[in-house]
Amino acid sequence: MIRILSLLLGLFAAYPLAAQTAWEVDPDFGKKSREDLSGAACTPDRCIAINDETHYVQEFTLKKNRVKPGERIRLLDKGEEIDAEAIAATGNTFYIAGSHGLTRKKAKLNRSSFALFRLKGDDIRSTDRLRTAIRDIPALRAYAEKPLTQNGVNIEGLAAKGDRLFFGFRGPSVKGHAFVLEASAKALFSDAKLTPILHTIRLEDRIGIRDMVAVPDGILLLTGPVNTLPRRFAVRLWSPADDKITTLAQVPLAGKDKPEGLLILSENDETYQALILYDGPRNGAPIEMPLPKP
Repeated sequence: MIRILSLLLGLFAAYPLAAQTAWEVDPDFGKKSREDLSGAACTPDRCIAINDETHYVQEFTLKKNRVKPGERIRLLDKGEEIDAEAIAATGNTFYIAGSHGLTRKKAKLNRSSFALFRLKGDDIRSTDRLRTAIRDIPALRAYAEKPLTQNGVNIEGLAAKGDRLFFGFRGPSVKGHAFVLEASAKALFSDAKLTPILHTIRLEDRIGIRDMVAVPDGILLLTGPVNTLPRRFAVRLWSPADDKITTLAQVPLAGKDKPEGLLILSENDETYQALILYDGPRNGAPIEMPLPKP
């Protein structure tokens, strides 16, 4: 409780009070996942939160400034870790991506990290075709399956527009540029020819993508450091058609907690209303904040 209060005090110091609303989470998320939430996505009928430490994801509902965690959905056998870092929803289907990188602490290869899951109703399927696609792209090949401390590949963002999936890379950052890999969902989950497109986005030195959400105007990017510095997080609007990017807002910080999840609650002609989740504090310490449209 003290940790969450400290976080909120730091947030209010960084932004005007009117800019944020703290949300309640009750009951807690799963015991092993509540301090390692890494993203969330919703369809009109269902919301799912992911984490990078367990074998399951977890449903939740949203109502009156409250997140209510629900049923857990097992994607792997108990004892395994999905290393789930990115999630997107389109129609009634969720896509969940592992980091496609080495483990953070010991830089070991965890095969489950290289899976892409598709969750449609109760049907769960997985593919490893994305791993091959990353290794086959010249601009990414030198960074594939290298430690994040060596600017290695690490996926943390995912957005979906129809059949097109957009994978956002936390690392590598090359000369101030971040990368997004676009591919067909149908091809990734079949034997069809896979012809991915690599987008190069101008951000800042050592800044990568920490989450993504598709919106009618393009794709919102939550951006932050590849490793620990610089401590700058922002939400930007990116247009895949011309790679134009516009910064909408800086994200408030407190201590070492990191913004890891971006969920759009609603929008009007002037703003997106966003829910931000943090990696570190209990249950993600969600805050609601407006993002002005350009």
